Amino acid sequence: MIERAVVLCDGDTPVTTLAEREKELIAAALAASHGRISGPSGAAAKLGIPRQTLESKIKAMDIEKLSFRVR
Repeated sequence: MIERAVVLCDGDTPVTTLAEREKELIAAALAASHGRISGPSGAAAKLGIPRQTLESKIKAMDIEKLSFRVR
């Protein structure tokens, strides 16, 4: 179905891997939560995943979580 949609669409189709998109979503959630990972307003809650899972994804994807903190 996705292949057919790409063939039928007009213009350029930016190719993004699943890992790149996941990293973008994590970065957006960290930015929205000002670098907070846990708690009701944390990035894990915004993404709907456990804190431990988010921590391991941040480490695996080499995301600098401190850069999202407000000073």
